[in-house]
Amino acid sequence: MFKPFSSILFLFFLISVNGQNPIGITYHNVTARYNGYFIAKERIAEVEQSLYDRFEWNYNDILPIYPLYDTVVSKSFESQLKDCIEKASIAIQRHPESRWEDDAYILVGKARMYGSEFPDAIETFKWVNTNGDDRNDQHKALVNLHRTFTEAKEYRNAEAVSDYLSKEQLTEENELGISLNRAYYFQKIENLEEMKKHLRNAESLMEKGMERARIRFILGQVQQALKNNDAAASSYKKALKDSKTYELSFFSNLNLAQVSGLSDGSNVKKNKRYFQKLLKDPKNLEYRDRIYYEMGQFELKQGLLKEALSNYSLAAGIGKDNRQKSLAFLSMAQIYYDSLKDFQNAKLYYDSTLQILDPEAEGIALLKVRQEVLDEFVGYYTTLTRNDSLIRLTKISKSELNGILEKELNRLELENADEKERKKKERRQAIISTTSNSTYNEANQVTISQEFEGDWYFYNTASLSKGISEFKRIWGNRTLEDNWRRSNKTGITREDLSNGNSPNSSQEIPKMTKAEEAASLVFNREKERETLMASLPSSESEINGLLGGIEKSYYELGKIYNFQLLEKENAIRSFDSLISRFPESELLPEVHYQLYLLRKNNDPIRSKKHSETLLREYPESVYAKLIVNPNYIEESKRKEYDFQRIYERAFDLFENGNYTASLRMSDSSLTVGKGTEVEDHLALLKVLNHGEIDGKYKYQFELNNFISNYPESDLTSYAKELVLASEEFQINLFSSSRAKYISYFTTEHYYIYLYPIASKQSDNIYSLINSFIRKESTEQKAGNLVLDENYAIILVDIFPDRKNALTFKKSLDEHLKNKSDIESDDSYSLIITKDNFDIFYETKDLESYQTFFNRYYQ
Repeated sequence: MFKPFSSILFLFFLISVNGQNPIGITYHNVTARYNGYFIAKERIAEVEQSLYDRFEWNYNDILPIYPLYDTVVSKSFESQLKDCIEKASIAIQRHPESRWEDDAYILVGKARMYGSEFPDAIETFKWVNTNGDDRNDQHKALVNLHRTFTEAKEYRNAEAVSDYLSKEQLTEENELGISLNRAYYFQKIENLEEMKKHLRNAESLMEKGMERARIRFILGQVQQALKNNDAAASSYKKALKDSKTYELSFFSNLNLAQVSGLSDGSNVKKNKRYFQKLLKDPKNLEYRDRIYYEMGQFELKQGLLKEALSNYSLAAGIGKDNRQKSLAFLSMAQIYYDSLKDFQNAKLYYDSTLQILDPEAEGIALLKVRQEVLDEFVGYYTTLTRNDSLIRLTKISKSELNGILEKELNRLELENADEKERKKKERRQAIISTTSNSTYNEANQVTISQEFEGDWYFYNTASLSKGISEFKRIWGNRTLEDNWRRSNKTGITREDLSNGNSPNSSQEIPKMTKAEEAASLVFNREKERETLMASLPSSESEINGLLGGIEKSYYELGKIYNFQLLEKENAIRSFDSLISRFPESELLPEVHYQLYLLRKNNDPIRSKKHSETLLREYPESVYAKLIVNPNYIEESKRKEYDFQRIYERAFDLFENGNYTASLRMSDSSLTVGKGTEVEDHLALLKVLNHGEIDGKYKYQFELNNFISNYPESDLTSYAKELVLASEEFQINLFSSSRAKYISYFTTEHYYIYLYPIASKQSDNIYSLINSFIRKESTEQKAGNLVLDENYAIILVDIFPDRKNALTFKKSLDEHLKNKSDIESDDSYSLIITKDNFDIFYETKDLESYQTFFNRYYQ
């Protein structure tokens, strides 16, 4: 009877747990909650606690509401998050009708969020909101959705969720959750006022405990940042009441001192006493750098810069936390930069800050820019002071110079003695370090060099041996290492050490005898004197070099003061010094203009003098033009842009073979484009067009004119290459037939003067003809051409007819005849029509043209 009855009970049980009846529902609810859901919830709690423990909480900044994480951190929790999802899935899949199904889905969403799988987390929370059976669970899903959107930086979506929940009736748990999430959201977008409002709401909903203490502390930080010192003090006091950790209590007390009223003298004294009390407390040993830093902040608020610098220096000196140390260095740099205007010291502390500051720290780019500016400033300032000192030493009497040298030698000798003592200490420390790593002799005694035998305990062999014996009696043989009290700690054995296997065995003490060490540190006074004397300038060229460095330093310092450090008065002093000491400087036009602007508002009379100097002495400078027309640069830029476009169009025409139109455009632009940056480009383009239209002779003629007119242009070297290529082509050209010239003279003419290339007159004949043209005020232009390997041509164009050309030739011949340095032998003065010149230049047939000229022009 028993077995059938048992089977019936078991069948009834199966029907119950798989049906919609009280027994089945209870089974699913209990099993879902205490199996899968419970374990999944524990995994999420472990992840959240690990995030909290591993995060570096920086109390110098407002603490984040939640510990921050990224994909790298998420990867480290991969196994726990995977297990959470698996366990939560059991509650979902095996107990689909339980009341814990929605909660399990929420845990899956949170696991996805902590795993940085934001799209999956978002979809999970949305599913619960849409399909969940419990309204409170739907709200909870939305609370977590808001946090996920914030972590994913989808701030608009976070706002939409927040707006929706603000219209819903929430449980106290969900109200607390959304308040914290809203505060976190506003912290992310840096809206402290809204963050404060939601932190207050969260605080009112939280039960007494460590988390409420932390939120109250953050609220105090926010209020302090908003300059609400009284409210901040109240929040810090509340945090102290709730706090269960020494760290939070310490920083609450520290910040409480910061927001105390400074106008009340008793409060100032009370705070100073409080800081001293904190320093004396042994529990604060690891926080001493932070205490000194806060003392510096406290003194700075009262305007006590010297005291603030002293405390910051102590904070940097004893600190081991690079983040805190960098803050101390930065605070000192800012005082020297902003308040004391001591840019040399500021540069040193900015250097120290950036050496240890996290490369990813916020605002580091701005610090690097300031460091670079100060580095440049100190370089010029050092050059200025050093060069000035060296020049001054050349102008004093020999006895004065000897006195200065003696003082400098005394200083160097003192430095040498300090260095000697420092090296001696380092050597002692090296020996102590080696012996402290248990360098035992066979008698189990530490070996100390006789050089350092003395009264001090660690230099006295007898005392040290006695101490070792006493130590061994109590502790036995222990290796000097971390956790040395643990007898089962594995590590380096005494036998290892006795065999030379010391941790520092590879770092041997430098082998140097006493005599060698002493010799290396002997101060040779005469040798140092010779070195100092050699550094003094001894020639005029060396002094001029130093003066050039001073001139440039004044100029660069003035610009740095004016544009980067915004020190207008110092800029004025630097520029004034440059004008006073270097009245012939090429930098004066710009310096006068800078002083004109610097003094324009506060010293209009002196400002006007600078403008008058510019207009009188440098009328063609851009700075004088700016005085006349303040919009000169803007207008010049517009003009440059217009002519750049014209040049581009003219060049396109040239490339497409439309040489006449290109020549016309470039030629007309040159008449109004003087002084523009593309003037030389337009001029060379005009030459290239002439080469395509008028032939090789005109091409060479215009190229030589370009070289003469634009000697400083970047295009001149290219033009010279074109001339050379054209000349070589002409020289190698061979004409196999005699020239046949055209007997038509009612047309334009050229004047040509042919002379041997190798003659001495080649250097001055061109200038003589040019000066004659200017003297006669004719409109003609002269240019150089190479005819062949023997002769060069000076060509003067263009005469309207033969009569005008002959008149010019006759006058020029008379002019040249009176010049004793002009050789008439083997030189030819001729006129020629344009068409005949093309023939003559192509054939190189000088003899034929002489015959033609004598027949028709004589």
